[in-house]
Amino acid sequence: MINLLRAFLVRDDPEYQAFVDKYQARSLGAKAFYLFMHLVPGLLLYLLINVPPVYRFALHTTGLSDTMLQGWSLLAIVFLWHLAVPLLSLRWIDKLTFRESIAFLSLRQFDTKGLFVVMPLVFVVGTLSTLPYLKYLFPVVSDRIAAIPALNPPVYSIFRDPTVFYGLFPAWFLAIGFVGNFLCEELYFHGYLMKKIGYLGPWAWVVNSLLFGLYHVWQAPTTWALIGPVFLFGLLMQWRKNLYPLIAFHFLVNIIWSAILGALT
Repeated sequence: MINLLRAFLVRDDPEYQAFVDKYQARSLGAKAFYLFMHLVPGLLLYLLINVPPVYRFALHTTGLSDTMLQGWSLLAIVFLWHLAVPLLSLRWIDKLTFRESIAFLSLRQFDTKGLFVVMPLVFVVGTLSTLPYLKYLFPVVSDRIAAIPALNPPVYSIFRDPTVFYGLFPAWFLAIGFVGNFLCEELYFHGYLMKKIGYLGPWAWVVNSLLFGLYHVWQAPTTWALIGPVFLFGLLMQWRKNLYPLIAFHFLVNIIWSAILGALT
């Protein structure tokens, strides 16, 4: 039964494993570096938005409004950082061509079964199994995290209340943000960094998922309270070894789980 279930859920991909074996971090310094790189973009956003002296300096220097400074800062990280760092690193550090980089990021092959069968199943089962957590534990955990001053977004933060975020920007701005959120984050965390920490073996997806959740430090009360369900991202990548199901899963989680949270809390 277990073998049948594994055969149904898991996609074996020799190319994926070959990339892991060849390009994973090897020296102690490189191993620490790629672990820390999971957190760097989130820490940059946290520094710029959640640290008032830095935020006031950025406002004064750029002349932008509160909303636009935070919005452009978010786009710079979720779109530019998450897209540019993997592609430039693979080209200039790992010496891969663009085509090889696309393969490294698990985008060259299209996983039809993963996208249309396994991913919806994981999403439905994951959503149903976490409903009690979302209703009863999420508010408590979120309040506990928000009680820590350093993890409670300042009153001016547009990320303090996720329900109002989408009404602050024009459609074209949100469209770029969506691409950054659903595509570029997946490129960075599960397409790129998860292979770089392949030296962790079967624990790579666990550590990758944990750090992916912690990366959202600038909006910690909401995202950190979802630290349990976030492991579904790494698990789905471990099973399918393809980024297309992850992109769709990320889209569904952000849209549908946000609606569920709004209805339950």
